[in-house]
Amino acid sequence: MKKNLKRIRLSSFIIWSTLSFFIVIYGVPLLWLFLAGTRSESSLISDFPLSFGTFADARETFLDLTGYNEGQIWIWAWNSVIYTAGSVSLALASCIPAGYALAMSEFSGRRFILIMTLVAMITPSQAIILPIFLEMSLFGLTNTYGGLILASSFFPFGVYLAYIYYTTSLPKSVVESARIDGCGHFKCFIHIGLPLARPLLALVAFFSFVNNWNNYFLAFVLISDTDKQNLPVGLTTLLNSSNALNPQYAGLAQLGQPEAIQAAIIVVLPIVLVFLISQKYVRSGLNAGAEKG
Repeated sequence: MKKNLKRIRLSSFIIWSTLSFFIVIYGVPLLWLFLAGTRSESSLISDFPLSFGTFADARETFLDLTGYNEGQIWIWAWNSVIYTAGSVSLALASCIPAGYALAMSEFSGRRFILIMTLVAMITPSQAIILPIFLEMSLFGLTNTYGGLILASSFFPFGVYLAYIYYTTSLPKSVVESARIDGCGHFKCFIHIGLPLARPLLALVAFFSFVNNWNNYFLAFVLISDTDKQNLPVGLTTLLNSSNALNPQYAGLAQLGQPEAIQAAIIVVLPIVLVFLISQKYVRSGLNAGAEKG
């Protein structure tokens, strides 16, 4: 009995120590980021790293950042919303039915499609950027909203999540019974598969949102017009043309380190908010996919 208690205590100690380690590694930099956004240039150098600045400094920095080129940053923010909403919608419309079909149907080439889905998951996006660019150029979709949305909606991880979810949560016997009663594949998906997919929808939508909101490389390659760029590309270009990252460089935009920090907050904050709002559904989606139904 005492040995079991010691093992439990040791296991708890290891678990909490590991969690504490990752909280420090990932949580402290995030805390610093939000606190540093309230401080001035001199405060960033002289004050304690995790100290809070003033609302006046935070407001002045925010106005300097958003005032660049008559509010250019809001155009980039709106573009990010358009790209992300479009890509997430297309990803949901394609990933959920595809995962359902792979899990519930037996057809020629099913195993090959599953293997190719896994290969696509582990293939770096940089490796296929040239074929994507050539394909978009062929159809005249470079430097367009539709082109980037279409390219960004390719989400094999979402297909795999849907496949695992339906495989573990929906018995094939239920679908087979419906098929015997005369229900077609599409009706089975609409009336059986889709109503059970609420946790799955939240899970795929969340990961797709994070993937597309942070989309830099693909947006950088496909979009050349400044007014069509998203936040990651626009802010990176802006900060590279300022002296925020290199004090020795007299940039075109008069922005310092406080503006660079608030620019990072503007990119990170929506992801944090979406996670806080949707964490219940994301967690239920992960649990549902991990349990045998």
